[in-house]
Amino acid sequence: MCRPFKWVQIHGVVWAAIFLLAGLIACSNSSEPEVPEVFIQVNQSRVTVDAYLREVDEVAADIMVDKDPNGKVMANLRLRVLNQITERLIVFERSKELGIQVKEHELDALVTSIKADYPKGEFERVLVEQAVSYEEWKNDLRTRLLMQKVIDQELEPKIRVTSEEISAYYEEHYASSEMQSDQATDTKNVETTILQQVRHKKKEALYHDWLENLKQRYHVHVNQAVWDRIMKQQ
Repeated sequence: MCRPFKWVQIHGVVWAAIFLLAGLIACSNSSEPEVPEVFIQVNQSRVTVDAYLREVDEVAADIMVDKDPNGKVMANLRLRVLNQITERLIVFERSKELGIQVKEHELDALVTSIKADYPKGEFERVLVEQAVSYEEWKNDLRTRLLMQKVIDQELEPKIRVTSEEISAYYEEHYASSEMQSDQATDTKNVETTILQQVRHKKKEALYHDWLENLKQRYHVHVNQAVWDRIMKQQ
């Protein structure tokens, strides 16, 4: 699976690494097919050990492992990727319950919007630079968009923002004399930005409890023997 562009932010809730929706990859060295070793399972959604390790390697490519003599950075990274994949499997299972899917026209519109931010030929150059095929990138984007749709449907109706909250946020973040002079002619845009930022903070606050509730409902299993083996690696 590909490494996503770091500039792609589909949702304010933290989604840092690549999500491998289907980790079960069939491989066969003989007439007897080898069964991939499942590492993480949430209900019927599974990620294999190999898929997890590939994601760890891709994320680790962005850090200086040689500056980690005690292995603490890699240990934290492995745990972070484990938690992220587990969260995304949970949200994916929820999408199946709710019947939420990504329609092609929604994905195409998002792709067009992202590509429009690049000069001609630059988007393709970045793909080549990151060794990512267009289809891999698009599939990853589809997954991110699905996650956004689930979270928005579940959490947006629960968010209420009062005028007092907007005023308080303005006083805390926008009330300096320098900012006032810069924004005096753009009050409407400032109000819109504040509303989005307050809603974003409230959504993040709701996300943790919502996810924990789903964890309690779903069968979430991590192969402890595999995890112990992985953590012993340098």
